[in-house]
Amino acid sequence: MNLRQKTAGICLIVASAAFWTACGEAPKGDDAITDTEATAAADGQNDLDKAERVKHVFRAVPSPMEMASMLKKTGATYNADLLNDVKNVNKYNTSRSQALNLGIYGAGLSYTSVFNQNQESIIYLSCAKKLADNLGVSKAFDDETIERMESNVDNRDSLLNIVSETYYMLDAYLKENGRENISAMVVAGGWVEGLHISTSVAMSSEDPSDELLSRIADQKISLKNLIKLIEDYNTGEKLDEVLTDLKALSDVYETAVKVETSESKKSKDSDGMAVIGDNVTTTFSPEGLEEIHRAVQEIRARYIS
Repeated sequence: MNLRQKTAGICLIVASAAFWTACGEAPKGDDAITDTEATAAADGQNDLDKAERVKHVFRAVPSPMEMASMLKKTGATYNADLLNDVKNVNKYNTSRSQALNLGIYGAGLSYTSVFNQNQESIIYLSCAKKLADNLGVSKAFDDETIERMESNVDNRDSLLNIVSETYYMLDAYLKENGRENISAMVVAGGWVEGLHISTSVAMSSEDPSDELLSRIADQKISLKNLIKLIEDYNTGEKLDEVLTDLKALSDVYETAVKVETSESKKSKDSDGMAVIGDNVTTTFSPEGLEEIHRAVQEIRARYIS
């Protein structure tokens, strides 16, 4: 079972728990019981529908680890200047800035791990742990995790597994404790950082690889799914600012990238969204890459400031 499947499983468990705890004590009488059962069934179905949407989003949005691995595969070299300075960690003093930068430092941790920058990985883990402590989710970054990373600092595969496991535990913990909005901001921060690194690498290359350009263009589709995730978790309008940023970036993608789907193979999932496969192609407009890079830089600059 991969990381996204595990996360989806947690979502279903949380949805089921919400269903059972929401039922409360049923009033007496056959009619009351019938009404309660109908209401509970409707509430349960709504929770399961939401869980299915979340499952779709988590499978469609690439993790920072996947983006970092793709960069190394395309021949990119490590560039520490692309990452958020570790000295910034002490200035994040709101839940919003801490959650976004937990995702951003998490992307940095993935990037350093994939490129075998072992000592830097430990430093970025320390930054992530500090923000997790401030958010009250230090359980995912406990002393045992730190010790495991330090013990496996020269074993790339083990290090990558520990990083993935740690962020899975963080996401699961937040959902289990009703803090989905924090989890959504961590995901958004990590995705923004991954796109920042990818577009920066592409912009600095005289001849960026077709695979890199294709993955950046494909984020048009991933971004739509990320927006749906933020919308689903935007209780109390706590995620309005992030949602505004992502929708503005989506508008840039609309003009910068063209998506073509073969009618003979086009299909949709239960949410009515196009299923992405070999039949979907994405292409940049002449200035598309530069426009996307500029837009994501502006968003990231606000998040790390």
